[in-house]
Amino acid sequence: MGFIRRLYDRLLRSTPERKAARAHLKAAKLEDQEQYLGLVNHYLDLALTFYGSTLPEPVENRLARTEQLFAGLWQHLRYAERLSDFEYMLGRAQIDNCAERGPLASSEPLVTKLRLLEPHARFAYLTHEFENWSERWVTLIMRVRPPALHRMLSEARCELCGVSWASLSREERECLEAVSVAFEQCTNLRANKALHERIKPYPRVLEIKAQWLELRPALVEVRHRYLPSQEEREQLLAAILQSCCQIPMQRPPLVDRMVNTVHFSRHAKIKVS
Repeated sequence: MGFIRRLYDRLLRSTPERKAARAHLKAAKLEDQEQYLGLVNHYLDLALTFYGSTLPEPVENRLARTEQLFAGLWQHLRYAERLSDFEYMLGRAQIDNCAERGPLASSEPLVTKLRLLEPHARFAYLTHEFENWSERWVTLIMRVRPPALHRMLSEARCELCGVSWASLSREERECLEAVSVAFEQCTNLRANKALHERIKPYPRVLEIKAQWLELRPALVEVRHRYLPSQEEREQLLAAILQSCCQIPMQRPPLVDRMVNTVHFSRHAKIKVS
């Protein structure tokens, strides 16, 4: 039944981009560096945005860090049985290698607030809000259930709007988590109407929801701060290709492959300095 459910989810919830990424992953595992660049291209903006919203550093450092990240992922690519496995390794590599201390201030207040988020919350927020990953894919890579994800996203949105999650009552928090879920089901008019009736007694929730919606245009501007120019993108991809040509892929032990087929847990830690 588990296999049937995964197949059903893949067929109905997939997108053309994810289908293309799966094809690139399958071909890249045969040591095809050019196909790997196709895979990398799907995640380049996410990696650069995460590093940019983590600490202030020169663009050259951010690009070099991203090159090192994807070179490390190439080395351990054969551990990934599914696209979500690759995404999990990407997420763990970025989250686990975050500097514990460092300068956070930015001329843009929203960037400073992003940097104040916990690394796992920042990564989940960026994948969901900046890259438009669905709830399904974010929960897979974050290893959490949907309620926990929406609690994390709701708290992050509040912090970015200058609202302390701790200052909210239990009822207000639950309403905001329901609003977060509703963002995933925006076409369900009946559910939206029921939600509106539920949150009407809480004026503060209505105010915070409006702030959440106003936050989105500002986030688009923040994201574009860290997107590379076409020239920078091409140079970075060329550098990643050169690194991959010099680094051999690791062959995971048979036991690790068998375990990862059921549950992705056997993989090496990727270090990014």
